[in-house]
Amino acid sequence: MYVSLSRSDMLQAVQRCQNIVERRHTIPILSNILLKADKNTLHFSATDLEVGIRTQSSASVKQEGSLTVSARKLFDVIKELDVEADIELEGADNFLAIKSGHSRFKLAIMPADEFPDIQAEQEGVSMQLDGANLASMIAATHFAMSGDETRKHLTGTLFEVDKQGNLCLAATDGHRLALTRLRLGKDVQAGQCIVPRKAVNELRKLGEEVVGQVSLTFGERQISLLAGEHHLSSKLIDARFPNYADVIPANNPHVATINRAVLDQVLRRTMIVANEFTHDVRLQISGSEMQVSAHNTEQEKAEEVVAIEYDGPDIEIGFNARYIRDVLAALKGETVEIRLKDGLSPVLMRQDKDSAGQYVIMPMRI
Repeated sequence: MYVSLSRSDMLQAVQRCQNIVERRHTIPILSNILLKADKNTLHFSATDLEVGIRTQSSASVKQEGSLTVSARKLFDVIKELDVEADIELEGADNFLAIKSGHSRFKLAIMPADEFPDIQAEQEGVSMQLDGANLASMIAATHFAMSGDETRKHLTGTLFEVDKQGNLCLAATDGHRLALTRLRLGKDVQAGQCIVPRKAVNELRKLGEEVVGQVSLTFGERQISLLAGEHHLSSKLIDARFPNYADVIPANNPHVATINRAVLDQVLRRTMIVANEFTHDVRLQISGSEMQVSAHNTEQEKAEEVVAIEYDGPDIEIGFNARYIRDVLAALKGETVEIRLKDGLSPVLMRQDKDSAGQYVIMPMRI
């Protein structure tokens, strides 16, 4: 293999692959990137056997061929090279020679035929959508995924196309639920899958990077995304996701409308003295005011009053403040609605009644 290409193109491709590779893997070849040169293209592939990515860059190919090289070392080398100079790659005698400007490197390589084949399912639920929309949907829900590996079905995000032609993303850790929807059209086949955390994060990054439409497909065992020159695929979590429709409160008649940024600032200050693990705060709602307070075992205390719009009965309720702040960070409007029933029932948070995003938070006993 002997190719030359721009440093910026190669850095982008290697960085994208670097995000997939596990640095410490029991199978050495999985710490490598597969490079394959043919025609006028250098192809890059990486996988951890769960998530895989293929991407490519235009290159001047003087000799076709393929090899694998350490993802970490290749990335570290490329990012330090002269930004103005092109890169030459030559594979021979069990080494990859890298030339750029006055810099010269030799990295050990492994045979390409030992690298796992990254296959994507061809059949399944397919849709076209704007990459930015996909990224914003993931940003609106990803924080609610569980970190508890004993509840594997909650460690990912549900991707679902419902019978009305809406793409729905839902995530929950058992204490809160994040849900958002995007209208696709009635011609899209219904279906659902649970996508693992790592793949969810990579789907978001690709959606943010690529301008325009992307193609998303999910079948029985795999989800894949075609975004520009990038092709990401991932195994799915083989489990049943909770019925999120049953979790959303249907009868929370009392609505408190609050300035989003102000509430976030008050919670941030109040959390200073809250329990560092549970982050518990008390909300006391009465008339046009909400008192936010917290205390700890050292008898330290914080209290602050926030102006609200509210016409319901007095309610006192406790929450994990971090859960509320996660929702406030996901929302973008000036105000936020908190819909309540009483001091013991889950609350529904959203931008307004027409908002695509809905967030359910379970209360705490304080």
